[in-house]
Amino acid sequence: MTVKPEEKVSMLEDVWNHLMITAWLGCVHVAVVVFAIALWCLPHPVACFVLGTYAVAAVWPIAPPYPKWGVRMAHAVTNGAVKYFPATLEWEDEADYRAGAEKGVPHLIGLEPHSVLPLSIVTFGKYFYCSAESPDCVKSSRGLATPAIFAIPFLRQLWTWLGMDAISKTKMKQLLNEGKTALLIPGGVTECLQMKKGVETLYLRNRFGFVKVAIQTGARLIPAFTFGQSQTYDYVRLGPPVCSERVVNVVAGILQMAPMAFWGKWGTFLPKRVAMRTVVGRPIPVTKIENPTNDQVQQKLDEFIEEMQRIHETNKERFGYAGQKLVVL
Repeated sequence: MTVKPEEKVSMLEDVWNHLMITAWLGCVHVAVVVFAIALWCLPHPVACFVLGTYAVAAVWPIAPPYPKWGVRMAHAVTNGAVKYFPATLEWEDEADYRAGAEKGVPHLIGLEPHSVLPLSIVTFGKYFYCSAESPDCVKSSRGLATPAIFAIPFLRQLWTWLGMDAISKTKMKQLLNEGKTALLIPGGVTECLQMKKGVETLYLRNRFGFVKVAIQTGARLIPAFTFGQSQTYDYVRLGPPVCSERVVNVVAGILQMAPMAFWGKWGTFLPKRVAMRTVVGRPIPVTKIENPTNDQVQQKLDEFIEEMQRIHETNKERFGYAGQKLVVL
């Protein structure tokens, strides 16, 4: 199934889509502001109540079964966000992927680029959870994101309902050993630190970990590339001459996110309404090996990178990025 571009929406629908993208991306800003106000107003009883609520939300279990109202909210946010841009998803060989998923073959999708925020992940959310056309075998799929998100009260609940979990090798192996699909952005925070305006930069050549896990679990690797995502935000990043790259890397490692300021539509956290087109490549077969050698991991990583480059070069012109340069570090 290909998620097709949405038709022109009414003003009321457009307002709704703005509200949904705000709920998705603005939750963290609201949480931080309310938390700061509550701290400032201590020892007022209301402030104490707010901080107590935050403490409970920070440790409240987020394992399934999820509340029905939370799932409905996640579906509304997903559908609204997809229409906001709009964002589309197309598969080069969806039949092959589905056939494997129905047989319990695990798949590991590597989505690039990370950009300021990997917003195109929402299209996979719609495909996996919000479409009546998707088979049951893919509805247990999970996206994996930085653990920092899941340390923020309320945001951790929403993102979990959106189909996301904190990334870890243990979680990845668990999903794949169960024959499920896991999705991650291999470039991660390091890729954000390497971004350059006007160039699509992927940080993959030293990303052996996810490939090794795929080999250990026998998961087929699937490359996916999004066109347009890098235009959704303007940004300024911490670095020279303010401080050295070494300091930036240390800060990024502590925060588990890139130290940068970014802004989009109207100078806010809302992303610019740039059409995002995600192309999902053909599954790369992987032979299960419990203890793969470095050469075996390198070979599969090279295949993954070559396929990612092919997807970019094959599709960039039809999406309006004929002159776009792709750099793989």
